[in-house]
Amino acid sequence: MFRPVPVPVLPPSTALADLATAGEHHAWLAGTTGVFTSRPTAPLVLRWTGETWQVEPLPELPAPASLSGVSAAAPDDVWAVGNSDGRPLLLHYDGTTWDIVPTPRITWAKAVAATGDDVHVVGTGPDTLHYDGTAWRLRTALSSARESLQTITAAGPHDLWAGGGGLAGAGPATYEYPVLVHWDGHAWTEVTGPRTERGHVARLAATTPDDIWLGHVRDTDGLRVHRWDGEQWTSVPAPRDTGRLSVHGVAAGWTWGVRAGHRSFETRPAFHRWTGDRWTTVALPDDLARASASHVGLATTGTTTWAYLKTAAGVHVLRHTAP
Repeated sequence: MFRPVPVPVLPPSTALADLATAGEHHAWLAGTTGVFTSRPTAPLVLRWTGETWQVEPLPELPAPASLSGVSAAAPDDVWAVGNSDGRPLLLHYDGTTWDIVPTPRITWAKAVAATGDDVHVVGTGPDTLHYDGTAWRLRTALSSARESLQTITAAGPHDLWAGGGGLAGAGPATYEYPVLVHWDGHAWTEVTGPRTERGHVARLAATTPDDIWLGHVRDTDGLRVHRWDGEQWTSVPAPRDTGRLSVHGVAAGWTWGVRAGHRSFETRPAFHRWTGDRWTTVALPDDLARASASHVGLATTGTTTWAYLKTAAGVHVLRHTAP
């Protein structure tokens, strides 16, 4: 069962975006405040101290900004990515303070993956950003200006996967197709993903080079889960739940989303854990299980799993420890 942990009171305008872990006792939650208000948006990072979640002091920015992703290579090497004033915003945590890191420009940064000295940032354009421990460089990952990336995961320093989608056709005949690329330490190469002709890759998560989880969205069918075993992709059966289930994301051995009753528009949080041959619903405290939720997400180390969600009462963070 998920159990809540203390969280500071955050503004109702808070939007949660991503969560990262570094071992069993370190985690960071990234988001944005001031969303849909007259105030400028500002980046937000929460850090787990071992006892509670606290708001991190971030550098002041001259323009509105938002965060969309976070990745932790180590407790003293954490990267958060977003956008400010039409260019990428990259923040780095060295275990003590957060600093702004200048980078080349790409269009709308979406996600980041950090592994040791290497850091990769993907976004809505053909180019990615790569830090090799010495300097930042632009790396071209896509062949078409109508393609973009929105998710990235690392199975190792020289084994990364990134996914997104592209547009084909014109006018009413326009349709979306999935895009999947792989980094081998030298270059990005387009690779064949699961046999899906339409939609886009919404989420990737890796544990080892032989265990990659992929969430694929096709039109209005919702998210479908696929798994790479080092040789081929296989489709993982969708979780079963009461009412209308909408799966939003996938992690290694987990999914998250919301469910709604047949005659209700209220969405309840839903988390499922893979037991080897089926999905099992993971229980929430009664008050959260009954609450309408949004901004649902999750990250796992394999032993400790953190989940977050937002209700009318505010932001909630929960922890699940495997038996």
